[in-house]
Amino acid sequence: MKKTPTINDVAKLAGVSKATVSKYLNETPYVSINTKQRIEKAIDELKYHPSNVARGLVSKSIRLIALVISDIELLINSVLIKSIETEAQKYGYDIVLVTTNDDEEYEQNLNEILTERYKHVDGIILANSRKNGLNLSELKETFEHIVMVHRYVPNDLVDIVAVDNVFGGKLVAEYLLRMGHEMFGIISGPNEISPFADRKEGFCDSLYKHNNQVTIIEGLQSLEAGYQAAEQLMTSESPPSAVFATSDILALGVLDAAKDYGWKIPSEISLIGYDNIFFGRLARVPLTTLDGQFEQLGSKSVQLLYERISEENKSEVKQIFLRPSLIVRESSQKKE
Repeated sequence: MKKTPTINDVAKLAGVSKATVSKYLNETPYVSINTKQRIEKAIDELKYHPSNVARGLVSKSIRLIALVISDIELLINSVLIKSIETEAQKYGYDIVLVTTNDDEEYEQNLNEILTERYKHVDGIILANSRKNGLNLSELKETFEHIVMVHRYVPNDLVDIVAVDNVFGGKLVAEYLLRMGHEMFGIISGPNEISPFADRKEGFCDSLYKHNNQVTIIEGLQSLEAGYQAAEQLMTSESPPSAVFATSDILALGVLDAAKDYGWKIPSEISLIGYDNIFFGRLARVPLTTLDGQFEQLGSKSVQLLYERISEENKSEVKQIFLRPSLIVRESSQKKE
Protein backbone atom coordinates (compact mmCIF):
# COMPACT_ATOMS: atom_id res chain seq x y z
CA MET A 1 0.00 0.00 0.00
CA LYS A 2 1.32 3.41 -0.98
CA LYS A 3 2.30 5.58 1.98
CA THR A 4 0.23 8.72 2.53
CA PRO A 5 2.50 11.76 2.09
CA THR A 6 3.16 13.91 5.15
CA ILE A 7 4.22 17.48 5.76
CA ASN A 8 7.76 16.16 6.28
CA ASP A 9 7.73 14.68 2.76
CA VAL A 10 6.62 18.03 1.32
CA ALA A 11 9.36 19.88 3.21
CA LYS A 12 12.03 17.42 2.05
CA LEU A 13 10.99 17.56 -1.62
CA ALA A 14 10.70 21.36 -1.60
CA GLY A 15 14.04 21.74 0.18
CA VAL A 16 12.60 23.77 3.07
CA SER A 17 11.87 23.24 6.74
CA LYS A 18 8.64 21.78 8.08
CA ALA A 19 7.95 25.12 9.77
CA THR A 20 8.15 26.90 6.40
CA VAL A 21 5.61 24.49 4.90
CA SER A 22 3.34 25.16 7.88
CA LYS A 23 3.68 28.91 7.35
CA TYR A 24 2.65 28.42 3.74
CA LEU A 25 -0.34 26.24 4.71
CA ASN A 26 -1.47 28.85 7.24
CA GLU A 27 -1.10 31.62 4.63
CA THR A 28 1.33 33.71 6.66
CA PRO A 29 2.89 36.60 4.71
CA TYR A 30 6.50 35.62 5.46
CA VAL A 31 7.05 33.04 2.70
CA SER A 32 8.78 34.23 -0.48
CA ILE A 33 7.20 33.73 -3.90
CA ASN A 34 10.00 31.37 -4.95
CA THR A 35 9.56 29.25 -1.81
CA LYS A 36 5.78 29.17 -2.29
CA GLN A 37 6.22 27.87 -5.82
CA ARG A 38 8.55 25.08 -4.65
CA ILE A 39 6.14 24.05 -1.91
CA GLU A 40 3.17 24.10 -4.29
CA LYS A 41 5.10 21.96 -6.79
CA ALA A 42 5.97 19.45 -4.05
CA ILE A 43 2.36 19.32 -2.84
CA ASP A 44 1.16 18.72 -6.40
CA GLU A 45 3.73 15.99 -7.10
CA LEU A 46 3.04 14.18 -3.82
CA LYS A 47 -0.73 14.75 -4.02
CA TYR A 48 -0.52 15.93 -0.43
CA HIS A 49 -3.72 16.94 1.38
CA PRO A 50 -2.92 18.95 4.52
CA SER A 51 -4.73 17.99 7.70
CA ASN A 52 -5.93 20.42 10.32
CA VAL A 53 -3.07 19.29 12.54
CA ALA A 54 -0.54 20.07 9.83
CA ARG A 55 -2.03 23.52 9.32
CA GLY A 56 -1.77 24.17 13.02
CA LEU A 57 1.89 23.35 13.57
CA VAL A 58 2.86 27.01 13.45
CA SER A 59 -0.39 28.81 14.18
CA LYS A 60 -1.01 26.50 17.15
CA SER A 61 -4.62 26.29 16.00
CA ILE A 62 -6.06 23.31 14.15
CA ARG A 63 -9.52 24.93 13.99
CA LEU A 64 -11.05 22.02 15.88
CA ILE A 65 -13.34 21.98 18.92
CA ALA A 66 -14.10 18.87 20.97
CA LEU A 67 -17.76 18.63 21.96
CA VAL A 68 -18.33 16.21 24.83
CA ILE A 69 -21.95 15.07 24.89
CA SER A 70 -23.78 12.65 27.18
CA ASP A 71 -25.91 10.72 24.69
CA ILE A 72 -26.37 11.44 20.97
CA GLU A 73 -29.71 9.60 20.94
CA LEU A 74 -31.39 12.22 23.14
CA LEU A 75 -33.44 14.56 20.96
CA ILE A 76 -32.37 17.66 22.87
CA ASN A 77 -28.72 16.77 22.30
CA SER A 78 -29.24 16.48 18.54
CA VAL A 79 -30.56 20.07 18.53
CA LEU A 80 -27.64 21.20 20.68
CA ILE A 81 -25.06 19.46 18.48
CA LYS A 82 -26.50 20.99 15.31
CA SER A 83 -26.52 24.47 16.83
CA ILE A 84 -22.91 24.17 18.04
CA GLU A 85 -21.70 22.78 14.72
CA THR A 86 -23.48 25.50 12.71
CA GLU A 87 -22.09 28.30 14.88
CA ALA A 88 -18.57 26.82 14.91
CA GLN A 89 -18.50 26.74 11.11
CA LYS A 90 -19.16 30.50 11.06
CA TYR A 91 -15.83 30.94 12.86
CA GLY A 92 -14.03 28.41 10.66
CA TYR A 93 -13.98 25.58 13.19
CA ASP A 94 -14.92 21.92 12.86
CA ILE A 95 -16.38 19.78 15.63
CA VAL A 96 -15.16 16.41 16.87
CA LEU A 97 -17.83 14.60 18.90
CA VAL A 98 -16.96 12.71 22.08
CA THR A 99 -19.83 10.71 23.59
CA THR A 100 -19.76 9.55 27.22
CA ASN A 101 -23.07 7.61 27.06
CA ASP A 102 -23.70 8.93 30.58
CA ASP A 103 -21.03 6.56 31.87
CA GLU A 104 -19.76 7.99 35.17
CA GLU A 105 -16.48 6.06 35.04
CA TYR A 106 -15.82 7.28 31.49
CA GLU A 107 -16.46 10.85 32.61
CA GLN A 108 -14.06 10.51 35.54
CA ASN A 109 -11.37 9.44 33.06
CA LEU A 110 -12.28 12.15 30.55
CA ASN A 111 -9.09 14.17 30.94
CA GLU A 112 -6.95 11.14 30.14
CA ILE A 113 -9.15 10.21 27.17
CA LEU A 114 -9.16 13.72 25.71
CA THR A 115 -5.43 14.16 26.24
CA GLU A 116 -4.67 10.87 24.54
CA ARG A 117 -6.94 11.37 21.52
CA TYR A 118 -7.65 15.09 21.12
CA LYS A 119 -4.81 17.00 22.78
CA HIS A 120 -4.44 19.33 19.76
CA VAL A 121 -8.00 20.74 19.86
CA ASP A 122 -8.36 24.50 20.28
CA GLY A 123 -11.07 24.23 22.92
CA ILE A 124 -13.62 21.99 24.58
CA ILE A 125 -17.37 22.34 25.04
CA LEU A 126 -18.69 20.12 27.83
CA ALA A 127 -22.37 19.19 27.57
CA ASN A 128 -22.22 16.02 29.64
CA SER A 129 -21.41 17.07 33.18
CA ARG A 130 -22.91 15.50 36.27
CA LYS A 131 -22.25 16.24 39.92
CA ASN A 132 -19.25 14.31 41.26
CA GLY A 133 -18.30 13.41 37.69
CA LEU A 134 -15.30 14.85 35.88
CA ASN A 135 -12.29 16.44 37.54
CA LEU A 136 -12.53 20.02 36.29
CA SER A 137 -9.30 21.27 37.85
CA GLU A 138 -7.35 18.45 36.20
CA LEU A 139 -9.04 19.10 32.85
CA LYS A 140 -8.33 22.82 33.09
CA GLU A 141 -4.62 22.14 33.65
CA THR A 142 -4.49 20.31 30.32
CA PHE A 143 -6.90 22.37 28.21
CA GLU A 144 -6.91 26.15 28.49
CA HIS A 145 -10.23 26.91 26.81
CA ILE A 146 -13.32 25.14 28.20
CA VAL A 147 -17.00 26.06 28.21
CA MET A 148 -19.75 24.10 29.97
CA VAL A 149 -23.14 24.16 28.27
CA HIS A 150 -26.61 22.93 29.34
CA ARG A 151 -25.47 20.45 31.99
CA TYR A 152 -23.04 22.12 34.33
CA VAL A 153 -21.28 21.84 37.66
CA PRO A 154 -21.05 25.06 39.74
CA ASN A 155 -17.41 26.15 39.68
CA ASP A 156 -15.06 29.10 39.29
CA LEU A 157 -12.71 27.46 36.76
CA VAL A 158 -14.55 27.39 33.42
CA ASP A 159 -17.22 29.40 31.64
CA ILE A 160 -20.85 28.25 31.79
CA VAL A 161 -23.74 28.74 29.37
CA ALA A 162 -26.97 27.24 30.69
CA VAL A 163 -30.67 27.79 31.17
CA ASP A 164 -31.92 29.13 34.50
CA ASN A 165 -33.78 25.93 35.29
CA VAL A 166 -34.59 26.96 38.86
CA PHE A 167 -36.52 29.86 37.36
CA GLY A 168 -38.13 27.43 34.91
CA GLY A 169 -39.37 25.20 37.72
CA LYS A 170 -40.75 28.26 39.47
CA LEU A 171 -42.62 29.29 36.29
CA VAL A 172 -44.35 25.90 36.17
CA ALA A 173 -45.37 26.05 39.84
CA GLU A 174 -46.76 29.58 39.57
CA TYR A 175 -48.71 28.70 36.43
CA LEU A 176 -50.31 25.63 38.02
CA LEU A 177 -51.20 27.58 41.15
CA ARG A 178 -52.93 30.19 38.99
CA MET A 179 -54.84 27.35 37.35
CA GLY A 180 -56.25 26.44 40.77
CA HIS A 181 -54.40 23.18 41.38
CA GLU A 182 -53.73 22.02 44.94
CA MET A 183 -52.34 18.48 44.57
CA PHE A 184 -49.00 18.24 42.79
CA GLY A 185 -46.62 15.58 41.55
CA ILE A 186 -43.20 15.88 39.94
CA ILE A 187 -41.39 13.25 37.88
CA SER A 188 -37.70 14.09 37.66
CA GLY A 189 -34.60 12.71 36.02
CA PRO A 190 -31.44 11.84 37.99
CA ASN A 191 -30.61 14.40 40.67
CA GLU A 192 -26.87 14.34 39.87
CA ILE A 193 -27.66 15.99 36.52
CA SER A 194 -28.02 19.74 37.09
CA PRO A 195 -31.00 20.60 34.83
CA PHE A 196 -33.19 18.00 36.55
CA ALA A 197 -32.07 18.99 40.05
CA ASP A 198 -32.57 22.71 39.33
CA ARG A 199 -36.02 22.26 37.76
CA LYS A 200 -37.14 20.20 40.73
CA GLU A 201 -35.72 22.74 43.19
CA GLY A 202 -37.51 25.69 41.57
CA PHE A 203 -40.81 23.83 41.34
CA CYS A 204 -40.86 22.38 44.85
CA ASP A 205 -39.54 25.47 46.65
CA SER A 206 -42.21 27.65 45.04
CA LEU A 207 -44.97 25.28 46.08
CA TYR A 208 -43.61 24.87 49.61
CA LYS A 209 -43.72 28.65 50.03
CA HIS A 210 -47.46 28.44 49.38
CA ASN A 211 -47.80 25.56 51.87
CA ASN A 212 -48.47 22.98 49.16
CA GLN A 213 -47.25 19.41 49.29
CA VAL A 214 -45.53 17.70 46.37
CA THR A 215 -45.13 14.01 45.64
CA ILE A 216 -41.65 13.51 44.17
CA ILE A 217 -40.57 10.59 42.01
CA GLU A 218 -36.99 10.60 40.76
CA GLY A 219 -35.53 8.13 38.29
CA LEU A 220 -34.10 7.70 34.85
CA GLN A 221 -34.66 9.85 31.77
CA SER A 222 -36.80 7.70 29.45
CA LEU A 223 -40.32 7.05 28.21
CA GLU A 224 -40.48 3.92 30.36
CA ALA A 225 -39.43 5.86 33.46
CA GLY A 226 -42.16 8.44 32.82
CA TYR A 227 -44.75 5.69 32.35
CA GLN A 228 -43.79 3.87 35.56
CA ALA A 229 -43.64 7.09 37.58
CA ALA A 230 -47.14 8.01 36.37
CA GLU A 231 -48.40 4.63 37.55
CA GLN A 232 -46.96 5.32 41.02
CA LEU A 233 -48.41 8.81 41.21
CA MET A 234 -51.89 8.14 39.91
CA THR A 235 -52.51 4.91 41.82
CA SER A 236 -51.50 6.46 45.16
CA GLU A 237 -54.02 7.36 47.89
CA SER A 238 -53.86 11.06 46.95
CA PRO A 239 -53.23 11.33 43.19
CA PRO A 240 -52.25 14.81 41.97
CA SER A 241 -54.33 16.93 39.63
CA ALA A 242 -51.15 18.46 38.16
CA VAL A 243 -47.93 16.68 37.14
CA PHE A 244 -44.66 18.34 36.18
CA ALA A 245 -42.25 16.11 34.26
CA THR A 246 -38.77 17.62 34.16
CA SER A 247 -38.33 16.61 30.50
CA ASP A 248 -40.68 16.17 27.56
CA ILE A 249 -39.49 12.56 27.21
CA LEU A 250 -40.76 11.80 30.72
CA ALA A 251 -43.99 13.69 29.97
CA LEU A 252 -44.57 11.61 26.83
CA GLY A 253 -44.24 8.51 29.02
CA VAL A 254 -46.97 9.94 31.27
CA LEU A 255 -49.17 10.46 28.20
CA ASP A 256 -48.71 6.80 27.25
CA ALA A 257 -49.73 5.71 30.74
CA ALA A 258 -52.77 8.01 30.67
CA LYS A 259 -53.91 6.41 27.43
CA ASP A 260 -53.55 2.88 28.80
CA TYR A 261 -55.22 3.64 32.15
CA GLY A 262 -57.92 5.93 30.80
CA TRP A 263 -56.84 9.05 32.69
CA LYS A 264 -58.08 12.19 30.98
CA ILE A 265 -55.56 14.87 30.13
CA PRO A 266 -56.07 17.74 30.83
CA SER A 267 -59.50 17.47 32.51
CA GLU A 268 -58.28 15.05 35.22
CA ILE A 269 -54.54 15.69 35.06
CA SER A 270 -52.75 18.82 33.88
CA LEU A 271 -49.39 17.72 32.50
CA ILE A 272 -46.36 19.92 31.84
CA GLY A 273 -43.03 18.88 30.33
CA TYR A 274 -39.75 20.69 29.72
CA ASP A 275 -37.48 21.15 26.66
CA ASN A 276 -40.02 21.81 23.87
CA ILE A 277 -38.94 18.88 21.71
CA PHE A 278 -40.53 18.40 18.31
CA PHE A 279 -42.53 15.31 19.30
CA GLY A 280 -44.14 17.17 22.20
CA ARG A 281 -45.94 19.39 19.70
CA LEU A 282 -47.13 16.35 17.75
CA ALA A 283 -48.26 14.29 20.75
CA ARG A 284 -51.80 12.90 21.06
CA VAL A 285 -52.36 15.76 23.49
CA PRO A 286 -49.87 18.52 22.56
CA LEU A 287 -47.63 19.18 25.55
CA THR A 288 -47.50 22.33 27.60
CA THR A 289 -43.77 22.77 28.15
CA LEU A 290 -40.87 25.14 28.67
CA ASP A 291 -38.49 26.12 25.92
CA GLY A 292 -35.06 24.67 26.71
CA GLN A 293 -33.32 27.33 24.54
CA PHE A 294 -31.03 24.68 23.02
CA GLU A 295 -30.29 26.58 19.82
CA GLN A 296 -29.25 29.65 21.80
CA LEU A 297 -27.24 27.53 24.24
CA GLY A 298 -25.27 26.06 21.36
CA SER A 299 -24.55 29.32 19.58
CA LYS A 300 -23.64 31.24 22.75
CA SER A 301 -21.30 28.50 23.97
CA VAL A 302 -19.35 28.66 20.69
CA GLN A 303 -19.27 32.46 20.74
CA LEU A 304 -17.88 32.47 24.27
CA LEU A 305 -15.33 29.77 23.48
CA TYR A 306 -14.18 31.69 20.40
CA GLU A 307 -13.70 34.83 22.50
CA ARG A 308 -11.43 32.82 24.79
CA ILE A 309 -9.47 31.17 21.97
CA SER A 310 -8.94 34.45 20.11
CA GLU A 311 -8.18 36.22 23.41
CA GLU A 312 -10.92 38.77 22.76
CA ASN A 313 -12.22 37.98 26.24
CA LYS A 314 -9.67 37.79 29.07
CA SER A 315 -12.16 38.46 31.85
CA GLU A 316 -12.83 36.28 34.86
CA VAL A 317 -14.90 33.12 34.46
CA LYS A 318 -18.20 34.02 32.82
CA GLN A 319 -21.58 32.45 33.58
CA ILE A 320 -24.51 33.04 31.23
CA PHE A 321 -27.97 31.83 32.26
CA LEU A 322 -30.83 32.12 29.76
CA ARG A 323 -34.43 32.50 30.91
CA PRO A 324 -36.85 29.79 29.70
CA SER A 325 -40.39 30.62 28.61
CA LEU A 326 -43.63 28.72 29.22
CA ILE A 327 -45.41 27.39 26.14
CA VAL A 328 -49.04 26.59 26.96
CA ARG A 329 -50.68 23.90 24.84
CA GLU A 330 -53.54 21.43 25.31
CA SER A 331 -52.15 19.23 28.10
CA SER A 332 -52.91 21.72 30.88
CA GLN A 333 -55.90 23.76 32.00
CA LYS A 334 -57.70 25.24 35.00
CA LYS A 335 -58.70 22.69 37.61
CA GLU A 336 -62.32 21.69 37.15
